[in-house]
This record gives sequence, C-alpha cells and structure tokens, in this order.
Amino acid sequence: MTRRRILLALTAVLAVAITVGAVVVHRMTTGRLDHGTVFGATSDRLTVRPGELFSIEVFGYQGSRDAWAVSDPGPDPAVVRASGDEYVDNVGIEDLAAHVFVGSLGSGGHYYFTFRAQSPGRTTVTLHDGAPGHGGGKFAHGADRAERQFTVDVR
Repeated sequence: MTRRRILLALTAVLAVAITVGAVVVHRMTTGRLDHGTVFGATSDRLTVRPGELFSIEVFGYQGSRDAWAVSDPGPDPAVVRASGDEYVDNVGIEDLAAHVFVGSLGSGGHYYFTFRAQSPGRTTVTLHDGAPGHGGGKFAHGADRAERQFTVDVR
C-alpha cells in the first residue's frame, strides 16, 4: 500500500512540474503584449482598419546586441499610434539543448512593434537596428539590413 502511495505522489509531482514548465515556456515565447494582427518583416505594405491593433515582427538576436527600434520621426500619430514593443525569445528544444550543452545563447527571438490604427490615411514606419551585422535582422530579400520601412494604409 505504501509503495502505491509513493508512486501516486511521484506521478502527481511530475504532472505539476510538466504543467508549470509548459506554462513557463508558453509565457516566454508569446510575450506579455497583445500583438493583434502580426505582419512579418517581408510585408512592405500593410493595410489595416481604423481601431485595429497590429504589430510588425522582426527577427533579432539580443545575445549579439541586436537592438531594433522605431526610427525618429515615428509614424504620423493621426494615422497610427505606437502601443508598445517587446522582445520575445525563441525557446525550443534546440535552444534548451544548445544552452545546456554548449552554453549557446540560443537562436534569437523576435521584436514586436505594436500600433493602433487611428484615422484613414497613409504613413511610414521605419525600424532600425542600432547594432547591425551581429547576426540578426535577416530578411527574406537578402543580407542583413540595418533599416526597414513599412508603408501602412489605414482604410
């Protein structure tokens, strides 16, 4: 009877540990902000509706000092307003294994620049990497780029 209770207790502890681990990994990979409609870095032209929450997502590698930010001047606030930004690490099996076995910083993550569409119109969002060429900022159109422009149409 005692052996059965021990096995039951171990199973319960294992189930709790797995659940907590899944919640932690989910939290680390989704971020804290609501990103709304997410547009990738290869989307040069974005179309959104007034009131819509949307984000521009770019790959970055904070471990190598990538530092994406919205350039000044920012987009026209009458057309879109910034709602926040955040960096979210990639966390997967390869990242965990690389960190544990070789001390790697992982495979980077994603910056999300979130905006709320205001009134109909057109504006430009320009993102720049304050430390280009450190392994991040790769786009489908070619090599590392230190700056990227997005035309936003609110209709």
